[in-house]
Amino acid sequence: MTYAYKLMDSPVGQLKLVANGERLAAILWENDKPNRVRLGTLIEANDRPILVESERQLNEYFAGKRQAFDLALDFQGTEFQKKVWHALLTIPFGQTRSYKEIALQLGNVNAVRAVGAANGKNPISIVAPCHRVIGASGDLTGFAGGLANKMLLLSLEAGQTSLEAGVDGAMSVSGSVSAPAHKVEAKAKPARQAPGVGTQASLFGN
Repeated sequence: MTYAYKLMDSPVGQLKLVANGERLAAILWENDKPNRVRLGTLIEANDRPILVESERQLNEYFAGKRQAFDLALDFQGTEFQKKVWHALLTIPFGQTRSYKEIALQLGNVNAVRAVGAANGKNPISIVAPCHRVIGASGDLTGFAGGLANKMLLLSLEAGQTSLEAGVDGAMSVSGSVSAPAHKVEAKAKPARQAPGVGTQASLFGN
């Protein structure tokens, strides 16, 4: 299978947007591990409409002007992984969930580790917000994009800061991030209410 990709500069590094046909299949980090997300042959296609639209919506998100994405998604993984990624789409903007809460949402409290493994393999970073999943104590845990970027995304969603893509991909952060790197900002602590259904959930690809 051949996938199309487009590179975009962002406040969290260069992102690789990947499409399968007219669906977004992946958003990969600049220093992503090569085998974290398994894809077929990649060809550059900067004018692919889904990739252009994905870049536009991501730029709005980083600018603090977008809280939900409206993109057709194509997740490739096991049935369990797809259930976890589907659950990510239901976490509201500005809220977080623990791995245990995701496992409970899936109906299996013993699947915490499996949820963590699937979360780490999430192919569509940011849009499917794996950054909103944290440790039960509120600690930030492993993240493919790096813990500093995870905190920046959570701070952005908590209204602590806004991110704008700088010239040549340099980072420009408006506002300050005062929390230590291993903790989530106070406004981004785990929300204990039942997860709501996100607008993205209906776009989950089979």
